[in-house]
Amino acid sequence: DKLLAEQTKMAALGEMIGNIAHQWRQPLSTISTAASGIKLQKSFNILSDEMFEEAIDTIVKNSKHLSQTIDDFKNFLRGDKEKTLFNLKHNLIKDLQLVEGMLKNENIEVILMCEENIELLNFPNELTQSILNILGNSKDALIEKIKKSDERYIFIDVYIKQNNVFIEITDNAKGIDKNVINKIFEPYFTTKHQNQGTGLGLYMTHQIITKHL
Repeated sequence: DKLLAEQTKMAALGEMIGNIAHQWRQPLSTISTAASGIKLQKSFNILSDEMFEEAIDTIVKNSKHLSQTIDDFKNFLRGDKEKTLFNLKHNLIKDLQLVEGMLKNENIEVILMCEENIELLNFPNELTQSILNILGNSKDALIEKIKKSDERYIFIDVYIKQNNVFIEITDNAKGIDKNVINKIFEPYFTTKHQNQGTGLGLYMTHQIITKHL
């Protein structure tokens, strides 16, 4: 179990690095464009105070976004030592921000339906790991089965029933093959090519939810 957990952590780390790259690409491009723009205008002696201030504001705003992204990823990787009270919708929005760039790049739209005031006493980072694993699987299925030019959706529907919180995640990637659906939580079981899937994501998600949450 320890070995499986370590392998899953390494796989998750690889995913996270990919997500950081997606999250950073746009702000870095914006900063580069703003900086080269004011340099060019300065060289032609046409740089006004307004243009200068606007460019600097853009650079500062995007730098803060980069810094916030690193803090979000650091919090996720730190893990949880004890249960804390947290707002579920805020936690889910933060989770979606971690993979926002990756999903946008693949033309995947996420629709979140969740009440504002649901609070849980639990392990927020472990829940995040589970949510990200499931979103990753949805993303892969959508890429494989739905053309990028078509509509790709992931729906997250959260509701309370008999004092339990339900989080339902669905997508329009045509479902899981009935021949394999009973095996998806087994360790090392994957429908992906060996280079693409470890078969550990849903196994660890199942372990986290049933044993920790």
